[in-house]
Amino acid sequence: MSQPSSSAYERLRAATARLAVPKEVLATAAATPGDPRPGQIWRAVWDDVVEIVAITAVDGVAVFALPISLEPRFHDSQTLLLPASASTLSQPLALWCGLARRLPWCVLDRQVSQLSVQLDAKGSPAQTATDYRYGNPIPSSAAQVSEFRAVLADTMDVLASAHWAPQGSGNLAVLLKQRGLGPADLIQHLGIEPPRALAVLRALTPLTPREAGLLAPILGLPLDDVLAANPPLPDRLVHELSRPARRVQIRRLAQLTGTAEDDARQQALFATLVLAARQERPAEADWPARVDRFFDVHLSQGGQR
Repeated sequence: MSQPSSSAYERLRAATARLAVPKEVLATAAATPGDPRPGQIWRAVWDDVVEIVAITAVDGVAVFALPISLEPRFHDSQTLLLPASASTLSQPLALWCGLARRLPWCVLDRQVSQLSVQLDAKGSPAQTATDYRYGNPIPSSAAQVSEFRAVLADTMDVLASAHWAPQGSGNLAVLLKQRGLGPADLIQHLGIEPPRALAVLRALTPLTPREAGLLAPILGLPLDDVLAANPPLPDRLVHELSRPARRVQIRRLAQLTGTAEDDARQQALFATLVLAARQERPAEADWPARVDRFFDVHLSQGGQR
């Protein structure tokens, strides 16, 4: 998705380009990303949409975040205006509390700064905070700030709707039975071993994208529909591959394989899941260790080519 054209947005880009980046910010951005924490400022990226956000709360699979702009003259009545001393960015900040969204971990790219002002989940400062103020209402829909806010809102909506893992309805076994496909058919069409064919038929393991692509014309369905019929994927594995620290590895894998970031992430997911299904019950798998092993093998092999 392309960033909407906006004179206000272009002014922000120009202002950002003139900023001197503090050493603390450079060091934070260069470090291996950790898991997000409240009070941190992150760069969020999905496709070609980029935004700087403040994390106000974290749950198991998502964060609550506010978009930040570095041009505080643009604001509305719900925008929290902070002085340069409020973060390691050393720049006045505008936190658009009215545009808060629940964002999946997979959009978080790099931490870039840290707020010194404590915020609650909605972006309101702690009672002990004094060095802040709120902005003014937008005067009219024709004002530049209205256009600026609309761009921020669209960007946050894109980030909030991001996803990469097929949801999995669990209908695959029914589809295969309806088409009269048994173990021998799966072995023939997919080139898999009998135990895996039986596991697929019993909805104990999902089809990989490659396998789904082979079955799609036989089932008369699009590839995405076949993947969507898979058994639900383990939440803990999906979350592990959504962590910011994994994004560096996923991008490296995408470079080595000449694929898109989402395709590389799915490759890691399904390869890890298939191997675990051969050796143990997926519910009992140590997913972080399994994912570590996958990247250790595949990234080291890629580096030797």
